[in-house]
Amino acid sequence: MNILSFSKQFTTEESCREYLRTQREASGIICKKCACTKHYWLADRELWKCSKCNSTTNLRAGTIMHKSKVPVLTWFMCIHLMTTMKKSISALEMQKQLGMKRYEPVWYMMQKIRIAMGKRDNKYKLSGEIEVDDSFFEIVDITENKDEDQKRGRGSNKQQKVLVMVESTPNPKQTNPHKKNRIMGFVKMVTMDDLTAIGINYEIKKSISTDSHVITDGYKGYASLPIDHTSMVVPQKEAHKKLPWVHTVISNAKRLFLGTHHSVNKKYLQNYLNEFTYKLNRRTFQTDLFDRMITCGINDTWN
Repeated sequence: MNILSFSKQFTTEESCREYLRTQREASGIICKKCACTKHYWLADRELWKCSKCNSTTNLRAGTIMHKSKVPVLTWFMCIHLMTTMKKSISALEMQKQLGMKRYEPVWYMMQKIRIAMGKRDNKYKLSGEIEVDDSFFEIVDITENKDEDQKRGRGSNKQQKVLVMVESTPNPKQTNPHKKNRIMGFVKMVTMDDLTAIGINYEIKKSISTDSHVITDGYKGYASLPIDHTSMVVPQKEAHKKLPWVHTVISNAKRLFLGTHHSVNKKYLQNYLNEFTYKLNRRTFQTDLFDRMITCGINDTWN
């Protein structure tokens, strides 16, 4: 859906509320008190009334807009911009586009949308051949003591460990030596407190199907993976050949964060990774990502 189509479909706050109502009813309204699924719509109050216990459900209750005072039209425009733009958009730019006076509500909306993106991708597991590697993303930690000496390198408190997993299928038809000889599938990126074998194995079990084959470098944390596994020594100059797609994903994410957000708080890095991978995983989808995001915001519990 481009900006012209969006502006034609959602002209007023009322049209947005009506769309939200129809989407919620299509997904099914479930009473929180008695779990009844039969409800009546009270148009004058914008509530659903349970046919069994007479309890009511608000239009926004339990959705991504739960208890938000921001107009539904503004929410829809924010979701539209975040899902249709190939690159990310800063909260300051979003504030300008939405014409909002305060920065904080815009930032909060965008974080909730990123969380919803992560919830949706967490429902699926990667399969087939998977390239796995770790990386360190520059972050800002507002809780750190500035008077303390700043450690550099692998253990720096200015870097956040991230485990990256990318579906990567061999492409025997590729004969151009300057192009990758593998085809990239879906991607997962997870922030890690540490890169020990225990933490890595936990994320691998959660994110990858058991019948998959994992390809890694020789880092010792990958030595005991609970899955079919090939480990190889990967010199730095050969990384783009041995593990081509995982390193491309890492470098693209770092460039995007640096160019758009300049710095990312450690506490919210996973949210920004959620947005990056959500868009990347749907790069070839023909269906409207706005509608998909509305469905995510409706079906997941937010209260």
